[in-house]
Amino acid sequence: MSSREEVDKVSAAALEAGATKADDAEDYGFMYSRSFFDLDGHGWQVMWMDPTAAEQGPEAATASPQEADTPA
Repeated sequence: MSSREEVDKVSAAALEAGATKADDAEDYGFMYSRSFFDLDGHGWQVMWMDPTAAEQGPEAATASPQEADTPA
């Protein structure tokens, strides 16, 4: 999904349509997901991941702007 809010919106719509909650939301700061089972019993995990974390690793997404500008 394109945002954390979209993850919540899609998951809420699935639950309203009869899906069953599989787990609590997982929130790692740079990554967020929610899980449910559809009416056929198939498991879904809807997720969002910070694009910086996807490209450079989670440390890059959680680094403060000052840390990101400091040479290694």
